[in-house]
Amino acid sequence: MRTRTAIPAAVLAAAVGMFAVPAATEAAPPSASASDNGHGLKWFQERHGLKQTGKMDAKTAAELQQAPNAELLQTFQSPADLGPAERENARTVIGVGKGASIPEQGIVIALMTAMQESKFVNYLEPVDHDSLGIFQQRPSTGWGTPEQITHVPTSSKSFYGVADFGSNPGLIQIDGWETMPPGDVCQAVQVSAYPDRYAQWEQFARDLLAAEGPSVEPIP
Repeated sequence: MRTRTAIPAAVLAAAVGMFAVPAATEAAPPSASASDNGHGLKWFQERHGLKQTGKMDAKTAAELQQAPNAELLQTFQSPADLGPAERENARTVIGVGKGASIPEQGIVIALMTAMQESKFVNYLEPVDHDSLGIFQQRPSTGWGTPEQITHVPTSSKSFYGVADFGSNPGLIQIDGWETMPPGDVCQAVQVSAYPDRYAQWEQFARDLLAAEGPSVEPIP
C-alpha cells in the first residue's frame, strides 16, 4: 500500500473507487452471507451518512481512501463485503492465475495484494504518484502503460510475472516464493512503504478464492 495524498473530487469521480475515512469506534457490521453482496459497504455507507447501495461510488471511495486500518478490517470481513464490480475484478485475478497455471498459493498472494492496495477498485487516475489499477502499479517504474495497468487482466498478468512486457519481477520471478510467508511475497513484488499490511488479508483472500474460484474459468 502506498502513502496516500489528497485527491480532487473530479479524480475520485473518474476512478469511482478510492478510499478514505475519519476514524470511528462503532461496533463492527454483522456477518454477511455469501449472497449479500456489498454488506460491509452498506454498513460503512450507513455509518458515514451515505446512500446504502453496497456499491463503490465516488463518495464512498472518498470516505474509504484514508480509513484507519481497524475500520477497513471491520468493513471487509468476508468476500460478500466487496461490491459487485470489485468482486468481478477479483474473479479476473483468479481467472488469469488459472490461465497461467499459477498454484493456488500464488493466486491467494495476488488476491491479498490487490485487497491491500485497492480493495479491488480499478483506479483509473493516480492516487499516489502515478500508481494505477487494482495493484497500484506505476508506469514510471516499469509496470506498463496506464492502459495496460488499468486493464485488470493485463495488470494481473504483470503481477503474476507472465506478461510479455514490463521490467519488474512478478510473482513467479521471486526466488522461493512458494515457501515464503505470503505477506513477504506480496512485498517482494510490490516494494511497498507498508510491508506488514499485506499479511492481514490472507484469510480474506483464501475465503475469496474458495467462494469465487470454483466458478471462474481460466483467462488465457
